[in-house]
Amino acid sequence: MEIDSTTLTDLEIFEAAGGRAGVFELIARTTTSLGRSALRRRVCNPFSDITEIRRTQEAVAFLARHPDLVVVADAGVRAVAKYLRSNITPPEDFVAGARLERIWWKLRYRDALEEIETGAHATVKLFEYVAKRCASLQSVDAPASLSEMGSSITGTAEEVLRVASRSSTLLAMDRPLRSSLKPRIEEALRQIGELDALNAMALTTSKRGWIFPDLVESDTFLLEAEGLHHPFLTNPVRNPVRLSGGEPMVFLTGPNMAGKTTYLRSVGLAVLLAQIGMGIPASSARLSPAEVLFTSLNPSDNLRAGISYFVAEVLRVREAATHLAAGKRALIIFDEVFKGTNVHDALDASTEVILGFARARASGCIFSSHLVELVNRLESEPSIRYCCFDAEMEHGIPRYSFRLGEGVSDRRFGLLLLKQAQVPELIARIAAAS
Repeated sequence: MEIDSTTLTDLEIFEAAGGRAGVFELIARTTTSLGRSALRRRVCNPFSDITEIRRTQEAVAFLARHPDLVVVADAGVRAVAKYLRSNITPPEDFVAGARLERIWWKLRYRDALEEIETGAHATVKLFEYVAKRCASLQSVDAPASLSEMGSSITGTAEEVLRVASRSSTLLAMDRPLRSSLKPRIEEALRQIGELDALNAMALTTSKRGWIFPDLVESDTFLLEAEGLHHPFLTNPVRNPVRLSGGEPMVFLTGPNMAGKTTYLRSVGLAVLLAQIGMGIPASSARLSPAEVLFTSLNPSDNLRAGISYFVAEVLRVREAATHLAAGKRALIIFDEVFKGTNVHDALDASTEVILGFARARASGCIFSSHLVELVNRLESEPSIRYCCFDAEMEHGIPRYSFRLGEGVSDRRFGLLLLKQAQVPELIARIAAAS
């Protein structure tokens, strides 16, 4: 699935507002640095192929049921990786089995000898351990994807241990480990990282009670979910979402602070997590995977490039339109589009874009806006659904339910929020001081 850096930023994957930890840190229950890197690659490169997602779901679900099966310590993995990177090379005429040669090396190259022997020892110990772990995968009838990784790692472990058994000293086994076997050991380390990443996804899914969405074969994007919520919220209000080929567009309204942006992030995040093959924060869900996940929640200007806020919005719209014009199955999410221009232009531009995007029946789109005047301009398009987050006034104070409802909200609390911030009082004092 295509996903760009702006979307990852909008969804607060790696960093949240105020420099706080992003969603990635909720998932990153890895035990190794290689696993953390593998998990990051998976998050940045979600699957769009339904077969790959299903294979990963099966692996993650299995590991959730067997949480301690493939846990590997980072120290051992780091030691082997460092050893393979070493540029210390014994001379070509060195007789590996000769103990006299080792004594000579120890006298002349003590530090180098220690580095080589420490690395070789760490490699043997790591593969002794992972061979046992991978054997456990076979004994409990693991899914095909895990069995394949386990078999590959086991094959490398057997070669490493065979070299170790035939070598009289650690120095003697160094050359085959860092020459002929090096590519296989590096590949085994990569697969150990992948297992660690899958295990982290399984732990998060299990500990947080997330569910695997049912995957649906379809030429059009489909997302139906109940109980959807954002994992950053302590006591979240759970909401539904429905996007399908018949009604691919949701027009979302509601006053400030009612929950629109959090909801948009929840929808985008659910699709991202689902398409890397792990559980999502919902009570049930059905998904036909997207080929593109694209958001525009907080565009920014670029002074040096001469790009104003409005131009940044236009460029973001053009990128989304390019995906849709290419016929890609996409999920497109826009929050308060065209804020950077006057109301008249915002109405005209929003009308054209929303009506145009609503005709992309293979995709799903959500547009949020405060411009309720758009409803009259959009009512001719039957594929648009109207949803809102509303609020009630109690004794002059807005009360938010944070629940998604059908219809349009025309509530506006801008002036009220201004009063609550005591801005009118300060303005009066400005006038009095003049």
